[in-house]
Amino acid sequence: MALVALASAKGSPGVTTASLVLGALWPRQVLLAECDPSGSDVAIRMTAPGGTPLNSDRGLVSLAAASRKGLGDEVILAHGQQLDGGLDVLLGVRSPEQVGGMGGLWHPLGLTFNQMQFGDVLADCGRISTTSPQLPIVYSARLIVLVCSATGSSVAHLRERLAALASQVDAQLGVVVVADPKQRDAVKQVWSVLDAMSVPVRHRWHLAFDPVGAAFFEGRGHGRLAKTQLIRSATDITAEMAALVASPQDLDMAEAAFPLGER
Repeated sequence: MALVALASAKGSPGVTTASLVLGALWPRQVLLAECDPSGSDVAIRMTAPGGTPLNSDRGLVSLAAASRKGLGDEVILAHGQQLDGGLDVLLGVRSPEQVGGMGGLWHPLGLTFNQMQFGDVLADCGRISTTSPQLPIVYSARLIVLVCSATGSSVAHLRERLAALASQVDAQLGVVVVADPKQRDAVKQVWSVLDAMSVPVRHRWHLAFDPVGAAFFEGRGHGRLAKTQLIRSATDITAEMAALVASPQDLDMAEAAFPLGER
């Protein structure tokens, strides 16, 4: 299967929310891995089935201790949990101070994520810079998606980070702009910046900035999630991303489940 890394070059434009939304809509088996060294948000926002709290001691840190005997699907999944709604997650560190206990896990973990038989992996890598400890996860991904807002400072940092990544990875690169659906002109300006770069970024998506929809992924939503602008915009994005990293076997299974005449 495949590893998809989501990250930002500046601030908090919604990487965790985007990761949760994509994971909830992903068309195949998927694991959401929190690889943000600043600390886990999912354990704070979300609950286990039945509304019970997630175990914040079970995740990357416990995996780091167990990984001394090797990594693989069974080892990683043994330290995962399930969210209310069915999404499998590997919780991140509780605080930045715990990152030191990760040791040299980042590199082998990235390689293993990209080869899991269980399914695809969506890695929420948070903000990345040239010194970020989670960079090996990003470098191992088959698809790297940078999430940004449509502000000038966010786009400037996006441009610099894309240029650096293009010289270091062979992965496909994509950009998700989180913006109000009415800010189409601002989103087009981001695309213009990308067009002016020497780095080819063919995969571009506009994810709706939608506080109502985002509230569901912060544990306080009400109403019908499927009707929100967030889900409406994320549905096509998820399908396209999943297709980009699909293996021939994945495509064969999709064809069997949804014959051409039924799509």
